[in-house]
Amino acid sequence: MQGLFFSVSASEETGAINPSLSIWEKPRYEKARLAVERGHLDLAIPELKKIIVLYPDNVEAHAYLGWAYSQKGLIPCAVEEFQKIFQINPDLRNTSFDYPMTKDTPDAVREFVAEFEDFIDLINEFPGAHEVLGFSYVQLGRLGGALNAYKNVLKLRRIDGKETLSGIDQAIQEYEDVLRLKPNCVEAFIKLACAHAEKGMPDISIADIQKAVSIEPDRVDTRVYLACFYAKKRMLNEALQALGEAKKIRETILENLIAEGKRCLDDGIFKKAITMAQEALKIYPGSKKAYWLLITAYDRNSEPDKAAEVCKEVLSRYPDDIPAYTFLAWIYIQCDLSEQAKDTVEQAMRIEPENTDIQALAAFLYASQDQLQEAIAMCNMALDTMSMKSEIANDYGWIRGKIPSIEQKFREVMDIIELKPDYAEVYLCLGWLHAKNGEQEKAIAALKRAVELTPGSYTTHRYLGNVYVQSGKIKEALDEYEQALHILSDTALQ
Repeated sequence: MQGLFFSVSASEETGAINPSLSIWEKPRYEKARLAVERGHLDLAIPELKKIIVLYPDNVEAHAYLGWAYSQKGLIPCAVEEFQKIFQINPDLRNTSFDYPMTKDTPDAVREFVAEFEDFIDLINEFPGAHEVLGFSYVQLGRLGGALNAYKNVLKLRRIDGKETLSGIDQAIQEYEDVLRLKPNCVEAFIKLACAHAEKGMPDISIADIQKAVSIEPDRVDTRVYLACFYAKKRMLNEALQALGEAKKIRETILENLIAEGKRCLDDGIFKKAITMAQEALKIYPGSKKAYWLLITAYDRNSEPDKAAEVCKEVLSRYPDDIPAYTFLAWIYIQCDLSEQAKDTVEQAMRIEPENTDIQALAAFLYASQDQLQEAIAMCNMALDTMSMKSEIANDYGWIRGKIPSIEQKFREVMDIIELKPDYAEVYLCLGWLHAKNGEQEKAIAALKRAVELTPGSYTTHRYLGNVYVQSGKIKEALDEYEQALHILSDTALQ
């Protein structure tokens, strides 16, 4: 048996969820169910309500009544029925209800839902968008999604407990007044179109929004509104065409914003790069390209906390995104938050244990805790992974930490070097500062100088190994860790 569809002649297992109807009620229910399937909603609703009074835990009766209310646009009533289904059995929230009617649902509905879900954030404040999505979900038997969408409709249509529909006529008049003064005001056309849609005038809404499109043809949101209004009229081919145009425009705008953002990064104009990334996310919420531009720009602008928050947002949308885990862990490391870094690495390991970047991270953390044998083992695993997958480890050495007054500290270190050019400890400190500042090549040069001055220093070799690991130079890191372990072993024997 598939989905949530339970026939009145179902097995005893089904009867545990749908209480058996009496022989007197079965004909009434069967007649009501068939009426729903044939679209005779006004005949079906009173009969289904009577069945539910007698059998309040009958999931199927609630589902059919919810369908009928949805078809008639009675959203509060549909919400009530779908909520009762999930109160009876919460496990059914994420399972498609196998209405017989869904077999006749056009493929265009599935295609529209998939495309519209990707754009709805752009018109998220318009209740009609959620109504169209909720209705489409019902058509596909996705009652959990329908309930959430319909709840959004009810929330957006109420202000301080009062229905906003009562003010629509006044709003229409105000927007028309604006357009008489500013006939090319796109925002006014959008508001007017939405108001007409809320009043149940989709043909006028379409005409309104088409005027907005003609004024600014390169706007994404106007195309999405147009698709929504077409879908409201069940004109799915036209709706899909409008979404196709929206997708083309969005991709062009996105690529231009990302390219400009990258140019700003190269030129060191990090705040402008942040703005470009934020603009990209407005027109394409959830874009990984835009997210990575924003993460990079925040980090380059010495705002690792904000970069970490964006990483978390990426992971909330894409919970298996290994690069986001990796970047977040390196931010934690650079900010000396080792426990958070460990937790992040463990989560990533559960998703993809044979990932070079995660293995390198683990090696760094082991070495930082003086667990060199484990660090060496992880480096070897990373090298094996690289060999098997013909890949290289990524360089995360440019990620910055958060060191207060770091420029002053650099000046102090350089003053000491000028006085004591052969003082190994100061080069160790200089390497650490460069590493925290995302300047790995300078960090490596400073630590190499420290190694030259004190070749038998366990700490210097370990620090240099960590810098190599962060730079994606696993073989060099392994050599340094082995040197450090050898020094430690010799010291223990003395």
